[in-house]
Amino acid sequence: MKLRKISLAMPKGYSKWIHASVILLTLFGLFMIISATATKDATSSTALLVVIAKELFFITVSYYMMVLLARSYKQKTFEKYYWLFLLVLFILLISTMAFAPAPGSDTRAWIRFFGITIQPSEFAKIGVILIMARTTGGIKNKNKTASDILTHPIIIVSIIVGIVVIAQKDFGSGLIILGIAVFCSLVSSHGSLYKTQIVLFALALLVLILMFLSVTELGMEVMKFVHISDYMINRFKTSFDPFADRYGPGMQIFNGLAAFVQGGWFGVGYGKGFLKYSYIFAVETDSILASVVEELGVIFGFLPIFIGYVVIVFELMKNALFIKNEKDRIILVGTIAYIFFHFFLNVGGVTALIPLTGVPLLFISAGGSSRLAIMMAIGLCQNVIARNAESTKIQNSKS
Repeated sequence: MKLRKISLAMPKGYSKWIHASVILLTLFGLFMIISATATKDATSSTALLVVIAKELFFITVSYYMMVLLARSYKQKTFEKYYWLFLLVLFILLISTMAFAPAPGSDTRAWIRFFGITIQPSEFAKIGVILIMARTTGGIKNKNKTASDILTHPIIIVSIIVGIVVIAQKDFGSGLIILGIAVFCSLVSSHGSLYKTQIVLFALALLVLILMFLSVTELGMEVMKFVHISDYMINRFKTSFDPFADRYGPGMQIFNGLAAFVQGGWFGVGYGKGFLKYSYIFAVETDSILASVVEELGVIFGFLPIFIGYVVIVFELMKNALFIKNEKDRIILVGTIAYIFFHFFLNVGGVTALIPLTGVPLLFISAGGSSRLAIMMAIGLCQNVIARNAESTKIQNSKS
């Protein structure tokens, strides 16, 4: 029996711009993770080598999964095993309850075994994109009402968000999953959804406005009035005025802002940042942007990341506008929402524009689950782009 060769070649018709941006952002992230972990404690031991080996392992696996999905994903196969997919997803999300919370936190979002940590909520983000594509895309029955179309996805997404926010206490991931679902629901062209889509779009804008208002004095008073927990109010207070208690709850945001000031336009130099020495918690994950700007500045640190994101989102948006298949379009739009909300919540939290939510900066932050999940989402998008490019080529050759 012949063994099937493992191919790392992308399919014909894929977006080279997206591919190049993903690779460059990933390599940039790897170098910044190395710098963020190369503290005094790490350099005198094998800890740094372990971090590098671990990240290289996850990058390799993630790249392979991206290529595999880009070459092999079939919507019909997903729909055939849809209910099995949902069952596995729910089991993974619920199984986090069997593990202890993360140190210094009450969040129970991880599965741990053999030294490997998996965060199922990261894969739920891809899951929601596929669920929305399957349930709201390409509906040909004109007699279906908005209730007929949306009841199933609303129930499924509500259960997922409920588990992530209430059981796992991961507000950031829950907000992203909800945002992805809302954006995906706006794609369907079914006539019965028009009014509902306007309402959903208005609600999405309202949520974004409320997030900015939440870190104002008015926002604090409103939260007290509706009896939001003191823990949540303190997180909002910290973003509103991180200088009020810079050695207490405001320490993380204060030191993150200090890193931005220290780095300025051009940074203090790669590897020369000092705030990573226990001054910023989770500097290689959720707060890596602070380390990037401190060492490389806005010009050589933040700007390349921003440009990479813009290229990916622009390419996805360009293809989404021309692709006729709604299920395919939802996959692209869902991934745009996935990337946008991660960027918005991470950058907004680090710069104190909104409260910290603990979400990573995609492609840059350390973390196997988030890296694997976003690379899989990119693989799905490349599959969509490549298939539509080939079908367009065939149609042009026939005409």
